[in-house]
Amino acid sequence: MTEPTSSSLTDSIPEPHFVQAVLRFLRAVYYRKAVVIVALMVSGVFGGLYYVTATKVYESKASLLVMNTGDTDPLSPKMSAGQSSQNLMVTYKSMLQSEAVMEAALKILPPEYRTDLEALPEDEWPAALQRKLEVAIERKATILLLAYQSTDPETAAAVVDAIQTAYLEFMDSLHQNTAAELLDILNNEKTKTLDQMQLKKVELLAAQRNTPELGIRDGEHGTSAVVKRVMSLNEAWIVAMEKRLDAQSRLVAVEAAVQSGEDLAQFAMTMTAQMGGNTFLQQLGIPVSDPTSDAILRRNLIEDQAKLQADLQLYGPAHRKVKETQQRILATEAFFENQYQVMAGSGRTGNEQLAARMLSRVRREYDHAASRENLARTSYDEAKFAASELDGAKAQLEMLMVDWKRLERTYDIVLERLANIKLSQKSGMLRTAVLKRPEVPSGPVWPKMTVVLMLSVMIGTGAGLAVVYLQDLLDDRFRSPEELQALTKLPVLAMVRRLEPLAETGVNGIHAHVCPNATETEAFRTLRTALALSEQSVQRIVVSSSEPGDGKTTMTMNLAVAYAQSGKRTLLIDADLRRPGLTPQLNLKGERGLSTILRREGPVGETAEEYLSAAIIENLDVLPSGPRPGNPTEMLASERFSELLAWAETRYDQILIDSPPAFVSDTAIIGRLVDGVLLTVQLEKNRRKIVIHAADSFLSLGINVLGVVLNRVTAEGGKDYYGYGYGYGYSYGHDDEQPDNDKQQSETLVQPTRRTLPKAA
Repeated sequence: MTEPTSSSLTDSIPEPHFVQAVLRFLRAVYYRKAVVIVALMVSGVFGGLYYVTATKVYESKASLLVMNTGDTDPLSPKMSAGQSSQNLMVTYKSMLQSEAVMEAALKILPPEYRTDLEALPEDEWPAALQRKLEVAIERKATILLLAYQSTDPETAAAVVDAIQTAYLEFMDSLHQNTAAELLDILNNEKTKTLDQMQLKKVELLAAQRNTPELGIRDGEHGTSAVVKRVMSLNEAWIVAMEKRLDAQSRLVAVEAAVQSGEDLAQFAMTMTAQMGGNTFLQQLGIPVSDPTSDAILRRNLIEDQAKLQADLQLYGPAHRKVKETQQRILATEAFFENQYQVMAGSGRTGNEQLAARMLSRVRREYDHAASRENLARTSYDEAKFAASELDGAKAQLEMLMVDWKRLERTYDIVLERLANIKLSQKSGMLRTAVLKRPEVPSGPVWPKMTVVLMLSVMIGTGAGLAVVYLQDLLDDRFRSPEELQALTKLPVLAMVRRLEPLAETGVNGIHAHVCPNATETEAFRTLRTALALSEQSVQRIVVSSSEPGDGKTTMTMNLAVAYAQSGKRTLLIDADLRRPGLTPQLNLKGERGLSTILRREGPVGETAEEYLSAAIIENLDVLPSGPRPGNPTEMLASERFSELLAWAETRYDQILIDSPPAFVSDTAIIGRLVDGVLLTVQLEKNRRKIVIHAADSFLSLGINVLGVVLNRVTAEGGKDYYGYGYGYGYSYGHDDEQPDNDKQQSETLVQPTRRTLPKAA
């Protein structure tokens, strides 16, 4: 006889899948939904208490527009090639958050609006304002966004208004102070030039009276070479004077920037074009990018932007080419932004060193320009004296005319510079305008009802799911037949609902015999059909369980009756020699049986027929356990028990053996001698580890496990915890249906849990 194997059986059961695990957990959540509801209610109560008792926080907002309206003012943020006006917004943001502005705002802020600062020492107030003030730069715009939060709505608005006012005054003061210094210098230059013009005018009139016949000669033909040289040196003197004025203006601007604590790296970049380009930045120790590479990148950026507009109209925003172009544009813009951050950051890390370098560089330029002006004036005076010696009165008159024109031009230059400085004071090359004044907030920004509600729902749901998961984890029961099937790799052949105990014992206590047409009895016929459809021999079957009290004996008796009702000669053996259950239930206790046969000598067949309880019902014989022996394992492992099974195989169509639970070695001994084992499981009672261990122990010993029968499954309202109901949709007549017809009828029924057993190898 070929011994059945379980390899094909395990191959037929699919491995657990993630989706199945999720569905099992959702099923557990459904049947434990009360836990989730309670968690939501508790979370909602705490959320409501927090919303009512939490300190209300109010936020006031304002916005400032920063504009560059010209490039005449040396403090104006002129941008060199390759820079964006947004780059300077980082500097203005830092200035807005500077300690100087905070101190000025505290002086403006009325005492009644300092409630947020009362608990702190007065010297920490500016830092506290800096921490609570939020300043942001609006994307692709030169707009500063201010926000301040406070527990009092009026205080929030008052603080923002004070900071806004202090910043405007700080910016005006910064530019006006610098412009005032430049005005003093230019006014002194203007007064000096006017005095010289008055003196020169008197000299010119006197010379014209002495030489009235000469007049004023234009052109080069009537002018000597000496006079031409004087005129050329006069032009050089004027140019040198203009350069000295520019250098002096830059020196004043840099000194003011150093005194005000401005970001000198940013300020240096605004002076790049005036100071010799990137060489000036390199001398100051500020990293400079390659202009050629920047030009190529900016040209590519412009081309990509134009291409993006065309592709958007042609393909739409979701097309692959459009997305690729957008990615290139974003990457290029990010490169330039990061380049600016590196350049600006390098200056902020060493502002004191940068200040010393800038002052040294600008002073050196000013000294050089002043020296060149003095040299040009000296050369002019020498040439003028030489011309007077050579040409006398004629040359003297021409020299006076040259001086007059030089003074006029110098006066015009000074007036132009004065006009530009005054325009800067009035209009401001750097204009900071208020776009939005702070308002008293009408409601708090925190706590918000919607946010608190959302958080309460999220926390409550999360906590409820966590509790359900923990309960499900600690509950060592199978959550569903599918889980049992997946973990044990055994098919579920049938599910037997809880059978109500009958009043009588013996044969009249078997449900399949007393109530053959009841709904509960149909499960045994379904199990009989599932075994009959197997491609392997299932003539000899042993029924066991993972733990005592799982109802294996009751299930075995009813299955035996179902086989007998189908017309098969059936033998029911009680092989539980330790704690027999089948024998007392059939009122056969005290009679000789299996243990007696195994102890006796002689032919097994004759002894078995002598102690057999024949035909307790039609087609069903029972072999009780007999007296309890002292060595049940040795008796079942003997050759005589194998001979008994061989004899029964020749006499009966079906042999069912009731054995001890799986953890008793007797069952393994019997399982090696039969066609297969049926494992009885109670989902609501048995623990997963015990059932899995029982199944694994059978499979490891090479015992063929036919499948699992779920016993005593309860139902409430047509559904149980495991999602199975028991409405078969059939009605059974008691009068016009005979037991002999059960086989044909049961084989036509389709049970959801019935599995066709694979053929043994």
